[in-house]
Amino acid sequence: MKSFLKKIIPQKIIRLFWHKPKALLAALLFGFPAQKLTCIAVAGTKGKTSTAYYLSHILDVAGIKNALFSTGAFKIAGTETLNTLKLTTPTPFFLHSFLRKARSQACTHVVIEVSSHAIDQYRIWGIPFSTVVITNLTPDHLEYHANHEEYCNIHKRLITKKVTTLLLNKQDKNLASFFSFSAAKGISVDDPLMTIIKDISPLPGAFNAMNLLMASRAARALGIADDTILAAIKTVTSAPGRTEKIQAGQPFDVIVDYAHSPESLKNFFEAFRSAYKKKIIAVFGACGDRDPQQRPWMGKILDTYADVCIITTDDPYSEDPKIIATQVQSGVMQKKLAETLFIIPDRKEAIRKACSLAQSGDCVCILGKGAEQWQVFGANGTKKIPWDDRKVTKEILTLLAQTSSQ
Repeated sequence: MKSFLKKIIPQKIIRLFWHKPKALLAALLFGFPAQKLTCIAVAGTKGKTSTAYYLSHILDVAGIKNALFSTGAFKIAGTETLNTLKLTTPTPFFLHSFLRKARSQACTHVVIEVSSHAIDQYRIWGIPFSTVVITNLTPDHLEYHANHEEYCNIHKRLITKKVTTLLLNKQDKNLASFFSFSAAKGISVDDPLMTIIKDISPLPGAFNAMNLLMASRAARALGIADDTILAAIKTVTSAPGRTEKIQAGQPFDVIVDYAHSPESLKNFFEAFRSAYKKKIIAVFGACGDRDPQQRPWMGKILDTYADVCIITTDDPYSEDPKIIATQVQSGVMQKKLAETLFIIPDRKEAIRKACSLAQSGDCVCILGKGAEQWQVFGANGTKKIPWDDRKVTKEILTLLAQTSSQ
């Protein structure tokens, strides 16, 4: 019934007479907790989870009690847990409850990763953001938004009169119109801090350096001293499921990452390709109910950068996993089936195959889900299976080590 009503009732009506009243009720129910916090929004297509995570870390190092709400993790006053909701920004009731808990534990700042859906559906209504960071706005979620222009314009609703600092990735042409806002300030790879970040950060890749730069400039806007920011950069770690290494005693590297779009896949491989002289073995499956036109493109990127491609299942939702895999495979032109290309729908078996093929000095890359805690099947996610790429991988590595030692 819910799906049927969504089809026949215009989205504008649903937003105004369903989503917005819910947001108002949630804020009232929990006493508008965000009004007593310094609120920072991190939005954009790619890099927002990591940027939010890094900013929270800088606040920690600065001794500022803060809360973090992101796709990867929740954190209140230093206590971190995984986000098991499979939502970047949840219902307003969940979010305002979280904010009230943050206030009760004496947090003064909160960093919130904000999705385009959350803006459009008023999930963040009642949260007075004073600082907004937008990492980039490449085409995304076009299964929900009418077009890329609408997707970009929705983000402008974040920029209210209360926003005093708007930090924008100057390299992204899609953000050009955002510089008309008086609070806007461009962040560029030419920033002198970028060279320092690349020298002292323990994290790999230009994309991580850019995320750290955005987080650092947001921290400076919040009044944090440069020496504190540099100390934080030296001790920063990846967000859960973002370039996360899995170690169970194996003689090769295993990295779990959330890369699930053409841009993020390319950025990931460019960060790691040169570090490995031997094989890169990639496990990847595209998400269902998302733009299918991107799948052959992602297959081509796998084909270009990985030595062995294993195409598997991500979250198929209402789609047939085999059809999704075929669409990804259509972009893989240089690999030979059953030698350097494998189609293994069962994700656990796909990971097992990758690990069994790996030899000393190789790198197994398990991509697409990161630290997500569910694998989702059926329209509107009607069936969820507990899942964690990191745990599954560690179990497989442990079993393979035991088998080889017998």
